[in-house]
Amino acid sequence: MRELGLSLIELLVAMVIGAFLALAGTTYFATTFGAGISIQETTRAQEQFAALTNAVRVEFRRAGYRGNPSQLANYLITTEGSSGVAGDEGTFPAIDISTSGCALMSYARSHSCSGSDNANFAACRDTDGSLLSGTATVLHYRTGLRLQSGVVEAVSTIHPSQYDVVGASASVTSDCSATGGSSAWQPITALTDLYADRLVFTMPGETYFDADAGCEFSVGGCETNASACGDTVSCRIERLYKVEVCAYLGDTDNQCASSPDGRLYAEIFVSPRNNVLISRDYD
Repeated sequence: MRELGLSLIELLVAMVIGAFLALAGTTYFATTFGAGISIQETTRAQEQFAALTNAVRVEFRRAGYRGNPSQLANYLITTEGSSGVAGDEGTFPAIDISTSGCALMSYARSHSCSGSDNANFAACRDTDGSLLSGTATVLHYRTGLRLQSGVVEAVSTIHPSQYDVVGASASVTSDCSATGGSSAWQPITALTDLYADRLVFTMPGETYFDADAGCEFSVGGCETNASACGDTVSCRIERLYKVEVCAYLGDTDNQCASSPDGRLYAEIFVSPRNNVLISRDYD
């Protein structure tokens, strides 16, 4: 009886072919898996970058909203100066870009007094110091964006000692240099997903308008000297801000200039909806 089977050479050839197929399958799986991870990382980075650029537009557009115009005097006393007189509006609406890599914005919003607000906000405090619970008022809030070691942070808490304060000490601070447990800043990007390399704020232009005559300075016989604002003329100022954002995957600083792979870059030009308004004393 003749027995059929594989010769040694046939068996070796079959083993080689099988090993080749196994290697090809493993390589394909590794390549596909690696590509999938790369796509996920790129997607997370793009999502965070899109959220960051949107936050820039929202915060800059909202800056300076003052709610009830009667709150302007209170704004002057608590945020821009101590005199509270016409012409003391400073950079209102409050966008402070004097610190590199940091922008602070303030705006007014409705607030209903509750909790310990009588210790923090004059508008929530009765003459005897008790809380005017449920009282509707307008408070000035501060928001901000800053770059810290590859991470973009935003103000998460508005500390009461900066706006309408009665004398209480703030437990947190939103200053650009704030650190540690008293800092009101929280990260809005993750270093594992996106390295933010540049966050630069500039103001490339501003246009002055004669708010009394309703025309632009130096046009049609309007006021020509900005120093007259708050003195002999009421002024409206439109300001344009530029925000440059650059980020990428990785953890190496200062790579944007060399255009690294996967670089995400945006130049955002935005003006606040609320113009600077410096009103003269009409009395």
